[in-house]
Amino acid sequence: MMPRTTTAILSALLAATTPHASAQTTVGCDASCPPAGYESDSSHLCPGSSVSAFQSTREHVICHPTPGTSFSFDSFRLPGSVTVLANYYTGCEAGRRESGVFAGIAQRIHDETGGKINFVSSLKGGGSCELWAGVYQSDALSMGLNGGVKPSSQPLTITDVNYDVRDFFFTPPYPHPSYIILDENLEVTYKSVGPCCGYVSYYDCTDEVALGLDGMLTEEIYEVYNSQQEAAADVGKGKEVDVEPDTEDGGSTTDETLTTVEENFVEPESQCSAEEFSDWSACSVTCGTGRLQFRHRANSYPVETRPCAETLPACEEQCVQEFGESFSATVVAGGLSSPRDLAFHPTPGIHLGDYSEGRTFHPEVGEEIWVANGRNHSISILASVGTPFQTSMSRVDRGYYHYMNNISALSFNMVDDSGRNSDQDTFNFFAVCNDNLNDYVGSKEANYFMGPTLYDSDVANKPGRKNTVNRFGEDCSSPADECFFLHADMLHESPACIGIAHDPEIETAYGSVFWAFDTTGDNGGDGGQLVRFDFSQPHGPGSMDHSVAVVRRYPEVKLYRDTVHSDTHAGMVVHPTKRVLFISNPAKGTVVSVHVDSGTYSRTAREEYPIFSNRLPSFEYSIYECVEQDAEFVSGLDTPTGLALSTDLARLFVAERGGFIRAIDVETGVILSTINVGDRGYTSIGGLSVSPTTGHLHFVDMDSNQVVKIEPESVESCFYDSHVNDDFITRVSEAELLIRNECGETDLFSVSRDYTCQVDATIPNGTLFDQVHTDTGYASDNPDVQSMAGMDEAAALLENRTDCEFDSELNLDALLLGGYYCHKCLPRNEGSSCDAGGVCKNVQWSGFTCDNEYFVDYTYIGGGKDNARLKLSSLHYGKAFAPDEMIELSRGVTYRFTVRTGEGRPVSIGALPQFSAEISVSDSVKSLISVSGVSNGPILVTVDDSTPDCLFISSPRTKCLPLKIEGGSSDCAAIAAEAPKGTAQSSPEFDGWENMNWENSSGEIVGSFLAHSSMMAFLFGFMLMSCRYGS
Repeated sequence: MMPRTTTAILSALLAATTPHASAQTTVGCDASCPPAGYESDSSHLCPGSSVSAFQSTREHVICHPTPGTSFSFDSFRLPGSVTVLANYYTGCEAGRRESGVFAGIAQRIHDETGGKINFVSSLKGGGSCELWAGVYQSDALSMGLNGGVKPSSQPLTITDVNYDVRDFFFTPPYPHPSYIILDENLEVTYKSVGPCCGYVSYYDCTDEVALGLDGMLTEEIYEVYNSQQEAAADVGKGKEVDVEPDTEDGGSTTDETLTTVEENFVEPESQCSAEEFSDWSACSVTCGTGRLQFRHRANSYPVETRPCAETLPACEEQCVQEFGESFSATVVAGGLSSPRDLAFHPTPGIHLGDYSEGRTFHPEVGEEIWVANGRNHSISILASVGTPFQTSMSRVDRGYYHYMNNISALSFNMVDDSGRNSDQDTFNFFAVCNDNLNDYVGSKEANYFMGPTLYDSDVANKPGRKNTVNRFGEDCSSPADECFFLHADMLHESPACIGIAHDPEIETAYGSVFWAFDTTGDNGGDGGQLVRFDFSQPHGPGSMDHSVAVVRRYPEVKLYRDTVHSDTHAGMVVHPTKRVLFISNPAKGTVVSVHVDSGTYSRTAREEYPIFSNRLPSFEYSIYECVEQDAEFVSGLDTPTGLALSTDLARLFVAERGGFIRAIDVETGVILSTINVGDRGYTSIGGLSVSPTTGHLHFVDMDSNQVVKIEPESVESCFYDSHVNDDFITRVSEAELLIRNECGETDLFSVSRDYTCQVDATIPNGTLFDQVHTDTGYASDNPDVQSMAGMDEAAALLENRTDCEFDSELNLDALLLGGYYCHKCLPRNEGSSCDAGGVCKNVQWSGFTCDNEYFVDYTYIGGGKDNARLKLSSLHYGKAFAPDEMIELSRGVTYRFTVRTGEGRPVSIGALPQFSAEISVSDSVKSLISVSGVSNGPILVTVDDSTPDCLFISSPRTKCLPLKIEGGSSDCAAIAAEAPKGTAQSSPEFDGWENMNWENSSGEIVGSFLAHSSMMAFLFGFMLMSCRYGS
């Protein structure tokens, strides 16, 4: 097919877009810096700020006008120089009108100042950079700029493929199109938004409006330029005549004027046109099958490969350190809920701290393992692993039915030394993958609006950020609070995802790139495909803004889930130095290797995959092709699942679901050694992970609900030889050097690239994008839905909807946007997860309350310890109960009493009207604390037929509070009144109790939450306490 011309392409797309008569809006066009609401965020580069060394030293490849050259902003750090940077998204949208004006301004002012002022256009969003740069320069000509001469040497156009230029210089939510002026020291002197910002369509922003950019920028540029010239003259550095700004476009192009970058551009001496290939290389390995040979030439098509021609001997089994000569399989933890994956936390203790939910932790010892439980949609945190203090904690998202629905995988950002801005770095963040089509735990017809969810696990260093919340939606800061994850972001382009891996790259500003195994990727129903998610700037807790993200699909990487077992996990891991992603392909019995920095933009994904997170240009949703991969890096496996790299990155471990674990040579894909844990009862292996401290391999087994550690024995004699063919490596080095010297390109040579693959990048149809917020993907027309407010007032009207049927028109995603965590149509106890038997009440855009939760605080009346008493309160009922006001507990309900009395003021609940520090077995009263009672944390009371007529909340040297049980005949109030206030069983733990500082400790009333589905696992092993009282 003949390629279409640029004019034909643009004409077709513009013709497909009906002009709108709508006026300019003001959505997102405030040029304040930092943006409103981000005043404390140091990542925003504002006037007076200097470009950091981390960004100024980065090399940026120029696509136009000198393709193949590059520059760093440091190259513009010259006396008297000025740099002007523009931020654009490709496509036929309103902001494109300004790009031609910018090109005209750039050439004119660059020429007027003898090359002292340089202009940079940063393009993002897909498409051909060279094509768009050419369009912009043609636009300048058609609008009569630059004296009627088409710009040729300015601006320098770069493809911001990693969005790092945008995220460093124009940190979202700063609007676009936008501009920055840097002085000779790379200090920001001016930052603003272009005149086309806020126009809905390309047609709304006319040439007349766009030309306003000329006067706006020209005046500011020359103010900086002339002031620098004057300053230089004042210190005796020479005199320069002020240049008057020319806004009439009378300048001309000076071909002789070159930037520093252009002066350094050297054409390769060779034409890179050799026809003859070299001889075939040696085979890449010395044993085994499935490897390759290559031959090369100095040409744009420089490499051919073929399977090894000779038959090689089979590879012998060797010994690796992780397996040893023999091994033991030790259970690390049990009682999980169909665990699918596990990962070691990069910073143990940063989430739980020393104390959480009434429990003491010891972050200073041992490692921390996080486990994804598919059955109950939770994360189990195993703290202080391998020490006497080892314990576990289960934690969920309040909206688990959307954000953690059937978790299949999780992965942490483990990169602690990226050099990123501290306000942008996502170190300690983790993402989960959900194997679900968004059916709200089977209660709603699937709408496929599902994908990975991102969380920030750092609670200790970010107080008040609400990375965890109580059920009322407040920051989970009280040691008595029950805490829940609050997601930092979510994207929705990979329903039924079974594998995820963080990319340890250091090119993006935030480091929030994850790779996912999308099982539904092939629209024809033939398997899935690889998807790259860059959350870019996570929207943060409490927001629903998905407008700043990058999602790229790789349909050539064909992936297939296990069709026999629906819960099979697919391991994924990125080799940080080789930049290779390894993926288990369960149904094919292979491990796929993908070079993650390969591939080229082909087209937008919005037409072929119409379910996506946002319609704004700042949300890129693209299809990439011509990726470098080996579909059978390892083959012949039986349902491969978990993957993990050794601590020295030399070995890849792959588990087979049925129980085999194999060690693979990363260089060759050859199997080095194999162990069998299936004969020890582990026949449903999921994720693998290697301890960063000991190097020991860990795995989860789904049927036994365990985490298991492989402990090698007799490792002293464990050594292995790599099967890499040295002659092959030598030939690779020689070929790389030859092609680099002859062709002038450093990355042209590759033995994994398909050089016959050519991408004909197409420009996306403008109708697939909105320039302002008019729709969100959540079926709401309110632009606030995807603002930091995250409050959709229209969705709030859904309170009275009762059409909860499986196939009704009610969109449950809209309930979340409407601020509902409790609604009659949400699954499992109206979505609230109150303790068993509880009834919830929604608190709009905050959370919910439960009628079976009460708070126990300590207070005093009139001063002095003689008047100390307990106080009972409820968020659900919005009150603190009077001392003589008794509550009644219903049978068949589990009640949560969250104690917040503080250290030295223990509380118990029992059948006697006195404090009891002894343990007695009971099915009714459960506590997280042992003999010392509870001072910060929950006491759970399950009321059933065996529960006595009265229970009492007691604390040493206070009057107890009676609790009446439904149907009981005893006078609980009278029993409590007759009990002496000073009653307390003797215990040395309370010696000196009367000397405590009795300040009012009533505190602010907050809630707490625990998913009912994970209750049994959560309470397993806790101490039981209470006394029985007969009427």
